[in-house]
Amino acid sequence: MTNLIRLAIILLLLSLPAVAQDFFEASSSYWTKTNVALIAADATAKSVDMAFTMHNYGLPGFQEHDPLARPFVHSGPVIAGVAQGMLFATEIFTSYELHRHGHRKMEKIVLMVGIGGNTAGIATSTR
Repeated sequence: MTNLIRLAIILLLLSLPAVAQDFFEASSSYWTKTNVALIAADATAKSVDMAFTMHNYGLPGFQEHDPLARPFVHSGPVIAGVAQGMLFATEIFTSYELHRHGHRKMEKIVLMVGIGGNTAGIATSTR
């Protein structure tokens, strides 16, 4: 598990240079280096969080702290994976719609909040 945490941290840190690279670039395309890096980091954080959650689900005394995820986690890994995928798709759709309406900073904030939430989940799952 420790190697998995290290890998997740490395992948998240590798996305930072891409964010800094075109942060000030005024591009009309949604698929900039920044957004691709943020989407990849979000997918990585969600996958690692789900892996830890499903691993811990089998342990005695496990309790999911996220009230929105709790019903899905207790329904099994397939349902939890589908719910996580739907959340991921919703975040990307929200980010894209914000981009379409000219909210360039907000489109990135939506993805960063997703990354932060799942990173917090990873941190609480490894205690």
